[in-house]
Amino acid sequence: MRNALMPVLVAVAMFMLGVFILNTQLWYSARADSLAGARYAIKNMNVILDEAHRATLSAMDIAQRGCGLEEQYRLGTEAALQPHLRTIMILKQDTVQCSSLPGNRVLLVNVTALSNAPLLLVPADSTVNGLPVLIYQTNFADSRIVVSISDRHIRDALNIPLKDISYVLKVGNNVIGVSGGVSALGNTQQFSGRAVATNYPYSIEYNIPPMISLPRLINKGGGIVLFLLLTSCVAGCILYKYLNKNTLPDEALRRAIARNEIVPFYQPVVNGKEGTLRGVEVLARWKVADGGYISPAVFIPVAEKTGMIVPLTQNLMAQVVKNMNSIASKLPEGFHVGINFSASHITSPTFVEECLSYKRSFSRQDLNLVIEVTEREPLDVDEHLVNTLNVLHNNGFTIALDDFGTGYSGLSYLQDLHIDYIKIDQSFVARVNAHEDSTRILDSVLDLARKLSISIVAEGVETKEQLDYLNRNNITFLQGYYFFKPVPLPELVKILLSKPKVKVVVE
Repeated sequence: MRNALMPVLVAVAMFMLGVFILNTQLWYSARADSLAGARYAIKNMNVILDEAHRATLSAMDIAQRGCGLEEQYRLGTEAALQPHLRTIMILKQDTVQCSSLPGNRVLLVNVTALSNAPLLLVPADSTVNGLPVLIYQTNFADSRIVVSISDRHIRDALNIPLKDISYVLKVGNNVIGVSGGVSALGNTQQFSGRAVATNYPYSIEYNIPPMISLPRLINKGGGIVLFLLLTSCVAGCILYKYLNKNTLPDEALRRAIARNEIVPFYQPVVNGKEGTLRGVEVLARWKVADGGYISPAVFIPVAEKTGMIVPLTQNLMAQVVKNMNSIASKLPEGFHVGINFSASHITSPTFVEECLSYKRSFSRQDLNLVIEVTEREPLDVDEHLVNTLNVLHNNGFTIALDDFGTGYSGLSYLQDLHIDYIKIDQSFVARVNAHEDSTRILDSVLDLARKLSISIVAEGVETKEQLDYLNRNNITFLQGYYFFKPVPLPELVKILLSKPKVKVVVE
């Protein structure tokens, strides 16, 4: 049995790549969750410290009046009414002038030895009852107001229910966690994550989840791993049968291109705000003798490896021009037509002239022609590439970065190239569901695009939850099975004649 090794290697590579991408997405999600937990702990701590601040303001008034029985009563009442505070003290000339405890008692062993820092973590051996406390201090006139906060409330604020993530409060060089006492940071576990509070001088330290975690992969992505395994095996079997035909793969592909057996399918792109059809993405399909089609996942890698991806795309461009000209009167104004181009094609010396000739061939010059830069192979961003895309952009082409976030260097492309659109890969959109946490990664991608003033096309929309989320985030252009599957030209004509109006609901 010849050519048995390559299908096995392809299946293994597909599975490993899928697992790697899934693991990376789960890792990013876990990192985002751990940071969100730290920010939630900061929110909890700020509530406590806000109470201490309000108590300090009351103590300032008492400090001006002096400490009689009425003032001591007010101080004790203030401490009792604030749910997270332990004691309030007013020091004057290193002497306890007034305390919220009866008899002006204090719970600190040597209160006058405290530094003047606004926040202090005091260990258990420095308190009367052997429990650590957080000290909130304010200098006022010739007095110092000291508010102590119980360790129990601090631990409650840090108790975020995230598995394998530990949070500690860091004040100065000391930390306190959910368990244990106050310790110096250098004597404890070194935390790699940090969220710094803005209102008060402290931070929340936490451990970032490991990049590779088998339990996380199984618990959160076990079903997808099984799907990847099945898909890889199926792809390997298909490739095995294909490679073991009498015709070699590159010869069969070359013959298919010459016979126009590689045909364009069109996946409609919908305007999410208006619910109207605004364009198509051109996808390649290999039409075989029995009337079926071979998926591009099988033959595109072969085309790229054998160098036939360029003639394949050129042939596809010619067919697209012929198809669009035949239905020109049915196309809306500004209709988008996008084609994927490989790195080897974009960097070829004839690429600019090919694209300009392609544009001139359309009978409708108001079509919006989109060059989709694919990340399937690394793209060397140099002066020649930048100039190439700039020339095409200046000649009316729109530049889009396809499958954003799944390829080699999407972020560097955004920085170095003139990108009009990024196409959010369906693997990100597929994570959106009714759960609030399902959109964390996609929220970050959308926020990045907004800050860079780059428009977005969302791929792989399949559910109403995904549609509603994208509409709420003002993502104009959408595509996916929720609207239409990729279709051949006759089916596209039917869609255009039906003038589809997709119902959009923004909640």
